[in-house]
Amino acid sequence: MFKTLRTALFGMGAFLLAGGLLAVPAQASDYPSKPIQLVSPYGAGGDSDLTARVWAEFAKKKLGQPVVVVNKTGGGGLTGSLFAAKAKPDGYTLFLAQAGPNIIIPLTAKGANYSFDSFDYIARIMVANCAVVVNKDAPWNNLKEFEAAAKKEPGKLVFASPAATSWLTFAMRNWFTGTGVQVKQVEYKSGGEAATAVLGGHADMTFLFPQNYAPMASADKLKILAIGTKSDVYPNAPTFAEQGYEGNYYGWAGIAAPKGTPKEILDRLAAISEEIVKDPEYIKAIKNMNATPDYSTGEAWMKQLKEQYAEMNKVLTDLGLTGNK
Repeated sequence: MFKTLRTALFGMGAFLLAGGLLAVPAQASDYPSKPIQLVSPYGAGGDSDLTARVWAEFAKKKLGQPVVVVNKTGGGGLTGSLFAAKAKPDGYTLFLAQAGPNIIIPLTAKGANYSFDSFDYIARIMVANCAVVVNKDAPWNNLKEFEAAAKKEPGKLVFASPAATSWLTFAMRNWFTGTGVQVKQVEYKSGGEAATAVLGGHADMTFLFPQNYAPMASADKLKILAIGTKSDVYPNAPTFAEQGYEGNYYGWAGIAAPKGTPKEILDRLAAISEEIVKDPEYIKAIKNMNATPDYSTGEAWMKQLKEQYAEMNKVLTDLGLTGNK
C-alpha cells in the first residue's frame, strides 16, 4: 500500500511539474515576462527623469514589455536609491544610477543603509560634459591661466558653488585641493543661480552641468576654461586632461540593478542598452538635453566608477563629510 501511495505521489508530482503547476522561480531565459520598473530618485521633469524616460521608451521596444519610470523622491535622492537597493534582484526593478545617489549619498548620508556595492552596474547610457565657465570678458582662456591667477592672490577669486552637497561642488573642491588653489566659495541653490552669478560679475567661476552652461556658452555670454571630455559642440574647449589635470570631471547616468540580479538578465540589459545608445533617435533625444549618448559596460565602466568613488571618498573624508560608517 505504501509503495503504491509513493508511486502515485511521484507520478502526480511529475505530472504537475510537466504541466507547470508547481510554483517554481521564473527563469532568466523567460525575462521579461511582466512590466519592469525603472526607479529615478529625483522628481518628474528633471534631467534624471527625462534620461530615464528616454531609455525606458527604447527599452520597451527591445524587451517587449512596458518599462515604467517610477519617481521615488525624498532625502535628496536617498529614498529612491534605498528603495531600489533593497528591491528583489529579479530584473524587474532597475535603477537610474548617477554620481549623486550611487557615490555621494552612500559616502555622506548617516544611516543610508545601502552602499555603492548594493548595485550591479549594467551600462552607462549618457555622459553630461561638465565645464568650468567664466564670464566672457574674464582675462583667462583656460584653466591653467585661472590657476596661475588664483595662486597670485589666494582667496580672492570667487567660486560659485551650484549647491553645497552637489557632486559638482565636491569635484571642484577636489581640483582646488589637488592644485593648491585657494578661492572664496559662495553657495547658490542651483546651477542656474551659479551661472547667473558669474554672468553678473558676482562670482569669477563655476562648474556646471551642460543644461546650465550650454545656452549661455553658445550665446557667447560664458567662456569655457575646461570641459570634462572632448566636445563636438565646443571643439575648441580644452579638456581637463589636455591641461594636465587627472580625474573624472563629467557627469553620467547608467542602468543598474539590485545586487545579485542573475547574470543572464544583466547581460541582456547591457546588450539592449548598447543597441539603444547607437539608435539615431536616442542620440537625437539625448543631445536635445545637452548631453552626450555614451555606452560603457563591464570592466571599463567599473574602472571609471571605482576611480570616481575613490576620488570622492578622499575629498569628502578630507572635508569631514563622510558619514555612512
